[in-house]
Amino acid sequence: MQVVLSAINSKYIHTGLGLRYVGEYAKTQGHEVTLIEETINTPILAVLEKIMAVPAQVYGFSVHIWNKPFVFKLIRMLRKLRPQAAIVIGGPEVAFDAERIFAELPQADYIVQGEGELVFSELLQYLAGGGAVSQHIAYREGEQVNLNGGITVIEDMSLLPFPYPDLEKMLAEHKIVYYECTRGCPFNCAYCLSSISRSVRKRPLELVLRDLDRFIAAGVPLVKFVDRTYNLDEKYFLPMMQHLAQADTNATFHFEIKADILSERVMDFLATVPKGRFQLEIGIQSTHQPTLKAINRQDNWEKLAANVKRLLSFGNMHIHVDLIAGLPYEDLPTFAKSFDDVYGLGADMLQLGFLKVLPGTQMRRETEQHDLRYMDEPPYEILATKYMPYEDMLYLKHLDNILDQTANSGGFKYTLRALLRASGMTAFAFYKQLTQWWVKAGFYPQTHNDKGVAAILKQFIEENYVEQQTELLEILRFDVFCEIPQWRPEWLKWQTEAIYEVVSAFWRDEEKVRRYIPAYKFSSWRQIHKLYPIELFKADWETGNAEEIFVMLDNSGEQQKLIKLPIEVK
Repeated sequence: MQVVLSAINSKYIHTGLGLRYVGEYAKTQGHEVTLIEETINTPILAVLEKIMAVPAQVYGFSVHIWNKPFVFKLIRMLRKLRPQAAIVIGGPEVAFDAERIFAELPQADYIVQGEGELVFSELLQYLAGGGAVSQHIAYREGEQVNLNGGITVIEDMSLLPFPYPDLEKMLAEHKIVYYECTRGCPFNCAYCLSSISRSVRKRPLELVLRDLDRFIAAGVPLVKFVDRTYNLDEKYFLPMMQHLAQADTNATFHFEIKADILSERVMDFLATVPKGRFQLEIGIQSTHQPTLKAINRQDNWEKLAANVKRLLSFGNMHIHVDLIAGLPYEDLPTFAKSFDDVYGLGADMLQLGFLKVLPGTQMRRETEQHDLRYMDEPPYEILATKYMPYEDMLYLKHLDNILDQTANSGGFKYTLRALLRASGMTAFAFYKQLTQWWVKAGFYPQTHNDKGVAAILKQFIEENYVEQQTELLEILRFDVFCEIPQWRPEWLKWQTEAIYEVVSAFWRDEEKVRRYIPAYKFSSWRQIHKLYPIELFKADWETGNAEEIFVMLDNSGEQQKLIKLPIEVK
């Protein structure tokens, strides 16, 4: 049959992995499949035009919290133009409540409930004229909805084909490659749909390694594993990681892990991984024990914290940790404690998320118990709870915005550390001070680039840390020097002219230069100043102590190097 599958992604760089599996499997069963990928930012009539350009008998759509309104509008228009075609929908936003979805979208003919690769192809066979509607495909019979067996999963993941036949095209378009080697989750987190299938199913390791080698051979820069908990079975995931660590590639592989179950063997291995090869995302969500119990999480905080700090000490991986606001039994003071605990780990990024009360989850069923007030439409984000009023939740939204532009940007690491020391506050209290000032000063809700944030932090320091501003502004200048190349705003006191003579003398002494840059070769003064800028700072960025330090940045390689130079100002 002629089939069109439409993946409407949240961003251009994203790819619809699930629908790719569905389409590639259908091709193995003899069906002609066209995949159309667009985003929610594309004009809807332009998407409709692309879909209508293919005269298919079946149109399939994957529905998620980020695209449901867009997809439903699209389907309503498509039905008017293709009244005889079969319209099939699937995905987590529709699979768990077919009766409600059919009432909301009568234009849909079938709903795939669960993992759809096999049952969608069986449905195509039925539509081509054979047999009955396949199990796990919900459909209407008159006024009634036949759930037809409910949710299904793929037990044998070796049946799934490689989902990226267009890998070269994706790379040309700079898209992220998503991949999964397991499905399901053994845990039972109250807010998550993955817990509905408690069984974990694995793609055979030899097939996974073959798939990964295809990514490496193609030069894919980033592969994000979507497995809910990647490191469940050491005998399975460790050989995979070892294979990736030994590969001749510059690719980065992103995994979501549970840090408190990492063994000593795995930790020792991770210490040896090439820099930049892996990124680890660690969902902590809360450190408040009544909250963790309510959401069915059983993390060992002491082990988790120790392992995260040790991972960070290796200095070879980006470590990303998550918190969720709006969980049961967590008010602002207890959330502040969770924030302080997690911020204190020193991860490269602390992502503050907000509870999504998804249909089909335990959290949705416990709405009344916890007085959960949330958006009726996707993304079903929490607005207030019995424990946290709207005003507190709103403050956390402000904090999230400002945290992303400061700490999570990675551009002001030393400035923020110095400010936290100078404040004498907890991390949460300091960011409360910064957030309230930021909002009052009129910088929220705009998004600022690093140059804008640097100017905002300068103003914050001058208005709130008058006694320490000399050292703090020097450290801000250091962050700007390292993170925003070639940008030298006048309002930061640059020493370029004052140190011109001593820096020139350094460059004239080629023997001394080679001690710090062994591969140094003169090309032009312009190139020297671009690749090896030198600046004098009058405060130590690590301690905040007042002292004169000459710093050179070596930008000649893939990784920037910071070199302290023993130059004296005469």
